Amino acid sequence: MPTAEPPPARAPRGRLDALDGLRGLAATGVLVLHVWMFSYGDSHRPPKGFLDFTLGELRLGVQLFFVLSGFLLFRPFVGAALDGARRGPSLARYVIRRAARILPGYWLALAASFLLLRHLDHPMQIDPAQLPVFLLFAQNHFEETIKHLDPPMWTLAIEVSFYATLPLAGLLALRLGIHRGRLVVLTLTVIAAGLLSTVLAYTHHWPQTLSTSLLPHLTEFGAGMTAAVLLHRRTLRATPAAAVAMAGIVLIVANSWWHATGAGSVDTRNLVGDAPGVAGIALVLATLVAGPWQAVLLARGPAKWLGTISYGVYLFHFPVIVALRMTGHWPQDSLTRELLAVLAITLPAATLSWLFVERPAIRWAQRRTSAGRTTVNVPHSLAPEPRRQRTGERPVLRPQPASASGETYR
Repeated sequence: MPTAEPPPARAPRGRLDALDGLRGLAATGVLVLHVWMFSYGDSHRPPKGFLDFTLGELRLGVQLFFVLSGFLLFRPFVGAALDGARRGPSLARYVIRRAARILPGYWLALAASFLLLRHLDHPMQIDPAQLPVFLLFAQNHFEETIKHLDPPMWTLAIEVSFYATLPLAGLLALRLGIHRGRLVVLTLTVIAAGLLSTVLAYTHHWPQTLSTSLLPHLTEFGAGMTAAVLLHRRTLRATPAAAVAMAGIVLIVANSWWHATGAGSVDTRNLVGDAPGVAGIALVLATLVAGPWQAVLLARGPAKWLGTISYGVYLFHFPVIVALRMTGHWPQDSLTRELLAVLAITLPAATLSWLFVERPAIRWAQRRTSAGRTTVNVPHSLAPEPRRQRTGERPVLRPQPASASGETYR
């Protein structure tokens, strides 16, 4: 989600584990959101109370996923650029590890959802001829397939689009070199493209097949990328970290209240989108990575376990809901019992997927890419000129090329 001599500026393992725990809570939050949506609909949509508003805003878990991906996956490119490496992280390693992390679990959930919905004759089922569309993560681009089969998979199509375009941003970062300010301009440009797309999607009435593309969500990925640039080899002291964390929480809560209650102009809400909440998520992420505190509750115990199986939780929970409802096993009139029923099936399924499908694929990819690492050679014309040493300045040890590094593609 690069090392050389001197050692790279990577966050301590415990801090990245905390991000895994955060991802696990977000995946569980999306599960709770979808169960609540069915429960609320079964109750004929009564007036919402505080709990309903709160559960509805668990939708921000999706924005959290995108911010985390932008942060974790851009970090190796940022490290190579700001540490003055003349070669970037291995693209072959990046592709193999991303594919091994995403494809096996996705294919398993895809097959299970296809067979289940065909068996139940569910209206979200697809024709076998449409399966290649899902295999290529192109389901968001066709009216016949969008939000079909396993609806939460729409976010994976956006993630994969980001994976495909990120190396271009990485090569630009290497071209910009050791100038942090220039990299910030690059990532802010990504954010600006996302904000502009959000505006255009509303003002020009983009179809769902375009509004669920990567373009409007560049805001989230760009926020994570910006955090990666600003936090490289930096830490936050207690007082600034507390201020950043508080600002992030305030932005998230304000964004959720704004959208949940429908306060203000509808046009303004649609034009701005969740930009305040995304900024808040990025600020909270910054304190987890660079702050002086160890987020033990996120890095260990149940949260860490949920982070480990979060991909399976996200992929399998919706088919579980559909199966329970279509077979008459859906508990009625009790959100708690509905949640317990879904969790009782989803968590074991996600654990089995991790143990027997996802983890073996990840380990294979690690062995495959550790044997011989291929790096991206930056043409001499694109490589940043080495900075001249000033009179009286201590010599600076430059990192070796990223080929000698232990990238942390997550």
